[in-house]
Amino acid sequence: MNRVHVVWIVLIAWGGGDLRAETEATGGVAARVARVCSPEMRRTEARLGELANELTDLPKLLAKPFASRYGFRSDTLLEQEDPQWVQIDLGRSCAIDRIVAVPAHIPSLGERGAGYGFPLRFKIAIADNPAMKGAVTVVDRTARDVDNPGRFPMVFRLPPQTGRYVRFTSTRHFPVEGGFIWALEELAILSGNNTIGVRQIQEASNSLELFPNWSVQRVNNGLSALGMPVTTEPSPSHGYQCAATTDSFEKKWLVVDLGREYLLDEIRLLPVESESFERLGMQSFPRAWSIELALDPGFTEVSWHYQRERTNAVGFPGECAVVLSGPGHRCRYLRFSTQELWGVENRCAFALAELQAYSGGKNVALGKQVTAKDVAEKTDPTGWAPDFVTDGFTSTHRLIEYPEYLGLIERRGQLEKERGVLLARRDHTVRVTGMVLGYGGGGLGAMALLGSGWLLLRRQTAQRRAVAHLRDQIARDLHDDIGSNLGGIVLLSEMGSLKGDDAQAREDFKTIKEAAEETAESMQDIVWLIERGQMSLRDLVGRMRQSTETILGVDGVSLAVQPSDFRDRQLSLLFRRHLFFAFKETLNNVRRHAGATDVEVSISIDGRALSFEVRDDGAGFDPQDHSGPGHGLANLQRRAERLAGTCHIESQPGHGTRVFFHAPFNSKST
Repeated sequence: MNRVHVVWIVLIAWGGGDLRAETEATGGVAARVARVCSPEMRRTEARLGELANELTDLPKLLAKPFASRYGFRSDTLLEQEDPQWVQIDLGRSCAIDRIVAVPAHIPSLGERGAGYGFPLRFKIAIADNPAMKGAVTVVDRTARDVDNPGRFPMVFRLPPQTGRYVRFTSTRHFPVEGGFIWALEELAILSGNNTIGVRQIQEASNSLELFPNWSVQRVNNGLSALGMPVTTEPSPSHGYQCAATTDSFEKKWLVVDLGREYLLDEIRLLPVESESFERLGMQSFPRAWSIELALDPGFTEVSWHYQRERTNAVGFPGECAVVLSGPGHRCRYLRFSTQELWGVENRCAFALAELQAYSGGKNVALGKQVTAKDVAEKTDPTGWAPDFVTDGFTSTHRLIEYPEYLGLIERRGQLEKERGVLLARRDHTVRVTGMVLGYGGGGLGAMALLGSGWLLLRRQTAQRRAVAHLRDQIARDLHDDIGSNLGGIVLLSEMGSLKGDDAQAREDFKTIKEAAEETAESMQDIVWLIERGQMSLRDLVGRMRQSTETILGVDGVSLAVQPSDFRDRQLSLLFRRHLFFAFKETLNNVRRHAGATDVEVSISIDGRALSFEVRDDGAGFDPQDHSGPGHGLANLQRRAERLAGTCHIESQPGHGTRVFFHAPFNSKST
């Protein structure tokens, strides 16, 4: 009897209830045998563990699209090796030490969408004239085809090179149906810690202008998978948020005192990160804003002024920094002012995670004093304050400089590539071991029976994994395809509502925009429920907290959870779906119909049930009057019945409303 047979008998002796759990966790009996018999398998898994630990400490690329904004793409070309280029005018001659080519990413295409259209061969040149006479080629990848970089950027470190024009030329294009193309999400140009090419003048020999997906303007707009330059260290603060107002044109401002005069090279505005396609409740970037520089605190003599008009087709910054390159003016005081706020219905506000001002490659705003017109009232005073806008953190992580950040992202790309190779090697070893086990144990009478059980177990495990994979794929498709398209509809309808002389058409566009925004918000909740799989009670309560602030804001709203140290437990999809949507529908009724100034939200948890209660001092209504809008009362009652729970609604016209919803954990839904 050989060694494999001995191992197989030992594994049979293990048997019992642990076999199924072990199969799910480590790939089945074949993997267990391979682990015992193959030193290479043990080395592979040890290295995979090391990679997992190191990847935990490295920042990630952004995974979600920017409302269908993919980047720059050529039109379909008939010749694969007909050179085509895109060129950026920096506005002045600059010292360039890094150029970053970020591949385009179309999530709906799956693995094929990573590195979509990245040229097979290319070169990059720098010159001081637009015709590129006397240009210096600083990157040359024209000798042979390059490996597709997938989602990760290609970072080119250059010897000292000065120039005003940067040209990226594709010399061998990406094959697609009907011809050839080439594409980039972003071409970033750096000088030390400064990003010098953002939103500078660009042109291309050939460009597909397909709003809102592709445009030559996207090639250097600063919106890419790189996101913000951060580490994995969590932020102790969120940033600054102004007090809410009903007037979207009310001017809000904050002023940074740099302490002394500086000649500024670059200004960066870092928005509050958001799970929404464009914004999250009141935590949003303003529609229109300005930056002013001055030597005196009263701004009597403004040395430089930048005005960003109402958000154009490029849209909001998402989770990327807004970069203003090369002000080239002296100042001590920097003022950020809003011209128009984003809002939800009649509640308008803005938030900012961080403001950076660079002089000589150093952020001279770090730790400096900040004053603001007003501050939102927050239940968590440690999270939001004017001084947090210069504390060196975004709303989620610690900030670092781009050169260091690019090095960490490159390292993640290398490790993920190595991990992919090791996973393929491990799967191959397991398959070979499975074949040996399948054909080498003929001398054992119980082999057939146990093999059948093993195959059945593998089939069940594969089915569970397939269901989980399908659930994740549906969530990704909803988020990437429908979600990004809804974002594009929002931008298009917003533009339509601002243009033209037909008042009815403008009103129709406004209605379309509001419907698209509400649909996108509801879809995000569905995606969240689907993709989380197993979700705990703490996850659900955390989402309910977030939804309260998103829908109602913070002014005049209180939220309490009793007890605060409740015992966690797993919840079924049916339970959390009905309870969460009932909670959101109640909050939306308050926002749309109540006109309340004070709202009390309480969540109560015991060992048997979860309850929530929402009280407001708003307009109220007659629950027996069915001629009105109904406020979704029938939906709330139906959801309570599905959970074997109860829903009580008390209201009188002019005396506010109370909604109490109770759902037991031990109902058939859990």
